[in-house]
Amino acid sequence: MKLSDGSEAYALTDFCGPVAVGDELLVNTSAIDLGLGTGGAHVVHTNLSAPYEGAGGVGRVMKARYLAEQLPVDAYEEAAPEGAAPEGAVTGEAAFDEAAALELPSLAGTRVVLCVLHSHALALAATVCDATANAPGYVMTDGGALPFVLSDLAAACLERGAIAAAVSAGQAFGAPIEAVTVASGVAALAQRQIERVVVAPGPGHLGTASSLGFSALDLAGHAAVLDRLGAATALAVRASSDDERERHRGVSHHTRTVATLSPQRTVVPVPAGAASTPDDAGWITSLGERAVWSEPVAVNDALARMDLQVTSMGRPLADDQQACIWLGAAAAWLAETS
Repeated sequence: MKLSDGSEAYALTDFCGPVAVGDELLVNTSAIDLGLGTGGAHVVHTNLSAPYEGAGGVGRVMKARYLAEQLPVDAYEEAAPEGAAPEGAVTGEAAFDEAAALELPSLAGTRVVLCVLHSHALALAATVCDATANAPGYVMTDGGALPFVLSDLAAACLERGAIAAAVSAGQAFGAPIEAVTVASGVAALAQRQIERVVVAPGPGHLGTASSLGFSALDLAGHAAVLDRLGAATALAVRASSDDERERHRGVSHHTRTVATLSPQRTVVPVPAGAASTPDDAGWITSLGERAVWSEPVAVNDALARMDLQVTSMGRPLADDQQACIWLGAAAAWLAETS
């Protein structure tokens, strides 16, 4: 929407309620004042002309907890019968005290690719859908934007059938399925017979030059949990041939960190063929991780057929050859049957 001073703003109406022309609004301008992203717009905090009493959400799980905007949701975990063990459950006896009698759902047969960037995850999902005619699921972590509705790309992927279902996990909210954790989100998709899954933060990835200072570091922890539950996990490499920042040209230093901290059974798909060299896997094996060579699927062709326009860090993904090649390798791995 256009504000009276000519600037742009967006309103999350679940929080602030409907907004009409002429309303007086309290607007958060912090990100724009700092020259940051937020979609190039301010954020409406409150409609002073028509105070909102809330949407009266269902469920007892709160998202965006302890903020003024906290929202009750109907989470996947609440729907499961208390104490019921899923079919094919594996016990945690080997790793936990027997008295705890833990019963964990088995994710055997599920393949999960973890992506550092939101745009990469959905481009990869669309590529897999195009290659297999079987759309994967998407679990959005709370490492980026919390409101699912902020992703026009996710909405387009759902509309076009590029993703079969979407989950907002952790503090993230607003996807068709709500989950308390990423692991539960993957389990919710597996329960719906969706055995290919991409996991990534929402839009608005936060990164610094520090090896540990980026929001997708939590992917390593998610990989460890999913691996323990029996899922096959892979890390999609964030790479670029045209990023202005040296630390992200070639293989991003953030990808190297996640690979270093992930379980050794988490594979790193490497593009095979004319566009690659044997050295492309050298950094992976030097970290003690498992490189798997895959013939890349053509990401650009798949996105064109799905009629999806994907940008990454403000640039068309199609223009970044290295990004597409590495994502194509991860898509080829996810497209395989377990």
